[in-house]
Amino acid sequence: MRRMWSAWGAVLALLGGGCDAIDLSGVTQRNAKTRVRPEPPGEHCRFGGQAVQSGLDLDRDGLLDDAEVTATDYICAAALPEVSTRTRPEPHGANCALGGQAIQSGLDLDANGQLDDAEVTATDYVCATTVANVLLRVRPVSPGAQCALGGQVTHAGHDANANGLLEDEEVSREVLACDEPASVLSRMRSIPAFTAPCDGDGNGGSAVEAGVDLNGDTALEPSEVEATGYACGIEPSELKARHQTEPAGSHCARGGTRVDFFQDSNHDGTPDPGGFTSTVYVCHSIRVHDGMFVVTSPVDLVALEGVTHLRGELRISAPTLTDASLPALSVIQGALTVVANSSLRRLSLPALRFVGGDVAVRSNALLDSLTLGTAASAPLWVERSLLVEDNPLLPTLEGLAAVQPRDSITLRANDSLVEPGQLSFVTVLQGSVLFQDNLQVKRTPFVHLTRVHGDVRITNNSLLTAPFGLEQLTSVDGTLELKNNALLEQLAPLGQLTSVGQLELIGNPRLENTVGLDKLTFAGSIHLQGNTGLLSAGDMPLLQRVDEGFFVRFNAQLQRVHRLPQLRGTGAVTLTVNDALTSLEGFSRVTWLHTLEVLGNKQLATLGDLSALRELRFLNLQGNPALTGFNLGELARVTDDFVVVDNAKLPTCLATTLAANVFQGDPLGGVHIFNNDDATPCP
Repeated sequence: MRRMWSAWGAVLALLGGGCDAIDLSGVTQRNAKTRVRPEPPGEHCRFGGQAVQSGLDLDRDGLLDDAEVTATDYICAAALPEVSTRTRPEPHGANCALGGQAIQSGLDLDANGQLDDAEVTATDYVCATTVANVLLRVRPVSPGAQCALGGQVTHAGHDANANGLLEDEEVSREVLACDEPASVLSRMRSIPAFTAPCDGDGNGGSAVEAGVDLNGDTALEPSEVEATGYACGIEPSELKARHQTEPAGSHCARGGTRVDFFQDSNHDGTPDPGGFTSTVYVCHSIRVHDGMFVVTSPVDLVALEGVTHLRGELRISAPTLTDASLPALSVIQGALTVVANSSLRRLSLPALRFVGGDVAVRSNALLDSLTLGTAASAPLWVERSLLVEDNPLLPTLEGLAAVQPRDSITLRANDSLVEPGQLSFVTVLQGSVLFQDNLQVKRTPFVHLTRVHGDVRITNNSLLTAPFGLEQLTSVDGTLELKNNALLEQLAPLGQLTSVGQLELIGNPRLENTVGLDKLTFAGSIHLQGNTGLLSAGDMPLLQRVDEGFFVRFNAQLQRVHRLPQLRGTGAVTLTVNDALTSLEGFSRVTWLHTLEVLGNKQLATLGDLSALRELRFLNLQGNPALTGFNLGELARVTDDFVVVDNAKLPTCLATTLAANVFQGDPLGGVHIFNNDDATPCP
């Protein structure tokens, strides 16, 4: 006998009724047995259920054996609720920067054929992107093993069937980003008396500052400060700070940290009654992706949507990418490299605040828009160097106004660069500056740069008439080089420069003089070479020391070296092939030199302008066809070499007499006098 029940309640009725529910005519109840077995989905129960078997325990073993089953009743499960989905428009915002669709899913519990609001248990976002036919799907990740505090997983791919949805088979890149708490730091620092905004208080006060520890060094750097308050008339030692989590709301749209500052004069850890209090908010929602990320296609770039912190390097090298925009990315712990993107027109990372390595934007043939950080909000601290090189269509660097590198800056071979903008946060560099081969630019962007520990090289910039933009520069520890700038005609923007390791003015055909270095007091060396229009050199009224030497070479029209009133000594004076040179008045107060070299100067007739010179180690006069006399009345000692050769009008007897009077070395090995005027007698 077989019977089928269509509800779970039937099994309760059957079992609750015991053996009375089964026909046992003529059989004693103590021999009747039942058993229950799972019933898989099939002909008896479409969705599975239970099979209730009954019969007589004929062998009295206490069990209902298979051969003893005489009836089977089926208790069938009802149909499970079906999974249902619905689609809603998603506006521009936190879930989809450019808008898109919210795909909501859940069980249709009431079996009404649609997903009601109360039945929604999960939401995926399919977001529009800046790349045609590429979609982004964003799915929340609950707290757990993958992400301790939760996060999101993003999938990106081409919408191959053009249905506006991103199916699993269309996904080509997956990125996991985990939520982490922001490490917020605070500090108090003194404000001197009569300094804004406490300029009305003769006692000064304190600035209270807070921000995220972007570089992880547990110290709040100036570039990390995001919120500032002021406590006028109160010293930092009287202030305390208390940090609290700030939920999402009016102060921080996606949450952050509230920092309360208060006066605690007695240092008991509680606010003074009626004392100073202030609150600032640091709004940060950190979503971290671990590891290096390489973008080789538009899909890869889209997959980074929503990531705020990249714990590794970001490299963008995608030949088909036309627009690289990452509006949420604020921290890159490694380097940022954007190289050889042959189709890239725009690079925009406006939220970027910290890069732990170099920033290199190089060899992007079509790039004409570049934005890194937003100067209006906060600086972009670059732990190492900035390199913008070989971007032939890039017209401006205004989008780099927030950048503040620690080490070096290279701006090279950007042929369309006209407006360099202002790198306003660049004040001191540990490394060097290279500004080279920019064919249309007329000034540099270093308007607040005061000191460079390495070199400053301004080279081959075709329209640069002066080193504009360097008006605040006071010292260069390495080489300051202005070389092969076709229209360079003045040095006046260097008027604040006081010291330089090496000053090199080389191959600037329009430069007529060196006027403008009014505050220069020290130079390791000075090189003036190949400036074909240079008429005079010097004009450095405060120059006192030139340790290695003053080298003047191959300046075809140079007539004089003058106006060096404070210069008393230098390592060397080397004058080589300056065809028009006649005056050395600038060296008139020099009393000692390591080396004096005068080589191939066609019109130089005398060395009388060095009349104060007393001591030399090396004297080398060669190939000066107009030289007729020494006139070195104070010279008392030459210790190592005395070379006077090929000076056609210089009487040999003058050279031999001077050598006899001043040379203190070995006359056989150290004196070389020949090919001078042997015919003219000496007085």
